[in-house]
Amino acid sequence: MKVINRKYKLICFVEAFFSALAFSTANRIITNEEALTTAYSNNPISINLAKLSINYIDGYGVNISIIFLLTFFFFYQVFKQCENLGDKRLQIISTISALLFSTFMTIGNMFLYNVDVFINKFQVFITLINFIGYFFLFKNIFIFLTSLFKSEQVNGEENNKKNRFGFIKKLYNKCPILFLAILILICWLPYIIVFYPGTMNADSMIQVSEFFGSIGWNTHHPVFLSIVYGSLMKLGILLINDNFGLFLNNILQVLVAAFLLSYGINYIYKLTKSKKAFLIFVFFAFFPTWPIHFYTEVKDVWFALSFLLFMIMSLKFYNSKGKFTKKEWIIYFISMILVYLCRKNGAFTIILTFPFLVILADKKEKLKIFICSVISIIFCVISIKTCMQAFDIKDGDIKEALSIPLHQTAYYYSKYELTEEEEEVISKVIRLKDLKSAFTSESVDLVKACSENVKTTDEELKDYLIVWFKMFFKHPLIYVRATLNSTYGYVYPNRVEYKDGIAQYTIDASGAFQYTNAANLNLHFYDSTEIARNILQRFAYMLRNMPFIGLLFSCGLYNWILIGLTLIMIYFKKIREIILLIPLYTILFVCIASPVNSYVRYMLPIMLSLPFVLGFLINEIRKVTINKKEKIKE
Repeated sequence: MKVINRKYKLICFVEAFFSALAFSTANRIITNEEALTTAYSNNPISINLAKLSINYIDGYGVNISIIFLLTFFFFYQVFKQCENLGDKRLQIISTISALLFSTFMTIGNMFLYNVDVFINKFQVFITLINFIGYFFLFKNIFIFLTSLFKSEQVNGEENNKKNRFGFIKKLYNKCPILFLAILILICWLPYIIVFYPGTMNADSMIQVSEFFGSIGWNTHHPVFLSIVYGSLMKLGILLINDNFGLFLNNILQVLVAAFLLSYGINYIYKLTKSKKAFLIFVFFAFFPTWPIHFYTEVKDVWFALSFLLFMIMSLKFYNSKGKFTKKEWIIYFISMILVYLCRKNGAFTIILTFPFLVILADKKEKLKIFICSVISIIFCVISIKTCMQAFDIKDGDIKEALSIPLHQTAYYYSKYELTEEEEEVISKVIRLKDLKSAFTSESVDLVKACSENVKTTDEELKDYLIVWFKMFFKHPLIYVRATLNSTYGYVYPNRVEYKDGIAQYTIDASGAFQYTNAANLNLHFYDSTEIARNILQRFAYMLRNMPFIGLLFSCGLYNWILIGLTLIMIYFKKIREIILLIPLYTILFVCIASPVNSYVRYMLPIMLSLPFVLGFLINEIRKVTINKKEKIKE
């Protein structure tokens, strides 16, 4: 036994050493010229040793040594405490997990620090070492998490100790959803007061201007929400002033969010019989960006709330095998409609999910979910077409859907010369003279702006796509780099938000376009609350830069949890339950196809829904482990 322990101590030591190296790398290209300043010789071996020395200069010191020791201790504890290390299934899936996340980290580091992995053999060598270090780390983390998921949960048993919070428990039991909602609103009250009338995104300002007839309508923004924003703004102006119009929408969002979160928390608590469900309450009540998100007029908030309602009802649908009451069917139907109406890409969520929901349903309920989903889609299509005719709304520019091709074209043009034919075809879609200066690696917004006022026929658009396709074969890596540049933040937690910060803390009346506030609305904060607003905003950004807590602001972290959860469900053979993750994956794929990298407001549906899904699926896994232990006892 001592020999085995020594063997695994040595293995853990080596794995921890490589992991420590991954965290102490320079994350930049070490040139031969820089190496010569310490090598003092043109000998290749001396130069490469000097490069290694410079690359791992952060490896010297107490901080990285502590990281090494903690990593070694963690790896060894995983070996000692996890009884299932000999599980071949676990080894295979943990290896897949480690390969995925190590790849995400390697690609993310490459683009974040602008390090070309393939610039020379030395850089390939360093990248390989880093990859190995990440691999050992993520493999052990995955094994550790699966052991946590297997820990037995005592369902339905109350703690024998005297309850110190008996009065609070009585209030909760009397009206749980209302009680939790009031607590959440109390926690959010400082934001509601000091940020009155709430914050507003430039897109919403455009939507209100469309409703007031100041600019022409189009379907680029959800028509349904343009009507909601405009109607509430008009009502607020009639009652008091412009500020109150903005406040009406924002306070309505806050109230809906508080009650919907309370409904979800209460459902998870009743399902799991675990007080750990109230960690979801802590996350939403005290995490500083949630109140400001819900107090912001922007289409993504209503979409995220609609998506959360759809996800909660989907969890209930699975748990009941589709045996819903009439009330539940109505709520589910409404959630599907709202997901579609609040954002155009919401259609993908419903269309891609409902065929799998049919699988989850009991035989007698399969037809009901099929009819419910189809009718919701038909209803939305008809209602949107009706509104377009009633308000003379035009279709949005189809070039809005070409974010990825336009970004790839812009990146190609910034690196290589175009042929006369390519210039002629592309110039009919986008202004080439402005393209190079507009190009940014992580956003296509400015590139798309170069296509404004450029009228393109269907035939010209077809010609562009043919040229775009041909250009790929000339320099395929350029297209790959362009796509990864604008998407890696969604699978790389170290990438901070690229645009608009962690939340909208302003009333954006200017935006990127001169007609943003065409309705000339007088929306503003009050000078008396400026200091308090600044303190709340700075506090959030201070937390964003704190170890561990800061990751909760990261787009990439939530997608890592989503992917990791999927692999864990595969390990536990809970394949049917993975269907519940399909809506979240539709949002992830839409984010990847979006025009902006690592954009928090695009990620809101996943960030908002994942805690509830996580709680639900952990409970499903623990049911399996408890049943297995009971069978063994018998």
